[in-house]
Amino acid sequence: MHSALELTNRLRSEAGRVSESGLPLDVFPQKVQEIIFNLAAYENFNIEYSASIVLSSVAAAVGNACQIQIKGNWRTSPSVYMMLVGRPGLGKTPPLSFLYRPIHEQDDRMFEQYLQECDEYERALASSVKDKETDESTLLKKPRLVTTVISDFTPEALMNVHQHNLRGVAVEVDEILAMFNSVRRYNSKNNLIEDLLSTYSGRPLKSVRKSEARPILIRQPCINVIGSVQTNLLPEVFRNEYKANGLLDRFLFVYPKDQRISKWQRTDRNTLRPDTMGQWRMILNRILSLPCPPDEKGNMVCSLVLAMEDRAEACFYDWYNGIIDTVNAVRSDAEVDSRKTKLDGNAARLALVFQILKWASGEGDMQHIDLDSVKAAIRMIDYYEDTYRRIQESIVSSGIGDNKEAWLSLLGDTFTAGDAVIAGKKVELSRRTVYYALDKLSREPNPVLEKLHHGTYRKTSAIASCTIALSSEGKAAGQSGQSAKVQCASDNTAGL
Repeated sequence: MHSALELTNRLRSEAGRVSESGLPLDVFPQKVQEIIFNLAAYENFNIEYSASIVLSSVAAAVGNACQIQIKGNWRTSPSVYMMLVGRPGLGKTPPLSFLYRPIHEQDDRMFEQYLQECDEYERALASSVKDKETDESTLLKKPRLVTTVISDFTPEALMNVHQHNLRGVAVEVDEILAMFNSVRRYNSKNNLIEDLLSTYSGRPLKSVRKSEARPILIRQPCINVIGSVQTNLLPEVFRNEYKANGLLDRFLFVYPKDQRISKWQRTDRNTLRPDTMGQWRMILNRILSLPCPPDEKGNMVCSLVLAMEDRAEACFYDWYNGIIDTVNAVRSDAEVDSRKTKLDGNAARLALVFQILKWASGEGDMQHIDLDSVKAAIRMIDYYEDTYRRIQESIVSSGIGDNKEAWLSLLGDTFTAGDAVIAGKKVELSRRTVYYALDKLSREPNPVLEKLHHGTYRKTSAIASCTIALSSEGKAAGQSGQSAKVQCASDNTAGL
């Protein structure tokens, strides 16, 4: 028998055509679903953005307070990297600001406490100067600012903030690409990227620099990252620098299928609006109250470790073993999708987030990770992977441009995937882009390419009528390269 709230959420989901988005909103606790629907109704927030930011904010609130035991000694905190993708004006920042507000409010309280401690410290210091006989050991320790969310920072500043907050740090930025680029300008060696890769893998962070009084060592790092990027900047995000090191394989992407900006809807002024922030604040503050005590030496924290119950573990293992079978079936290392090998980590983190979110909403406990939380995580991973696939298709479709024709012209009538990768390098196409292009061009209704067998392709008659001429361009502008000029009797090759 369904509760009144569950029935209401189902009706609102059907009315809002949530199922068409691919988002499995039903995996969220009923109270959280209600909050997401109210944000859509009264704040005009995109449901896909709101739901994903809920997961990000919960992960940030938990930090190192809780970990999930995945396999053997492999444990991980909910360190989630998320990127919100959409056209300008789609509303990526407002739900981010709203749902992270309780964490910001806690940071504000800690800042006020820090100021008070600074005042006390300065008074004690002034008193010791007047009383020369005062033992310096009686002085208060110099206050340290404890904060969770940071936006504008350097890698060094990130380390400094994290060492004073062992629970964890959340990086929240409007434009994530601007953050990457600013760090690169600050230091040619992108320490931020290296730190994010290390943190995701659970490796300690160490900073030894001349400018610092003493080295910084964070033995148990936990960094959450969330930011947005405009659709037209996706090719810049997916350039080789970030793909080669595996950073993007660790990100969850939110890319709503419907890119239309919702029109504003007037509501009856006499209608009592729900206290959505009050409801959300109650849930997130309960999570923020989870203890995260330091160990005896004060270098690490004592995390609550949750294991998966038997059925949940069996479900998780069966799911990931299916992915392993897919990877093992690929003969060539170059064709292995490295992203698939990172899905277990993200799925485990989301399972932990869902379990804690259910507990905070009064719909679960904190004894273990149950089957529903694992299933919820897997369904969300499926959603994010579908989003990632659509992003790749978008990049292939819009980003190749003239390079597609130049690339195809460098290939014989019959060629291997390895030949395609080599040709792609000559026209600045990444290996991953080449493989997506091979797959898409061979799956079109009127395919340009035919897949003969694994790793071998042949050009079809759809491309035979095309006349491709390469010409060198851009030298006058100080650039070199080739572009393809195509006149084609058929429009089958007009785009990817």
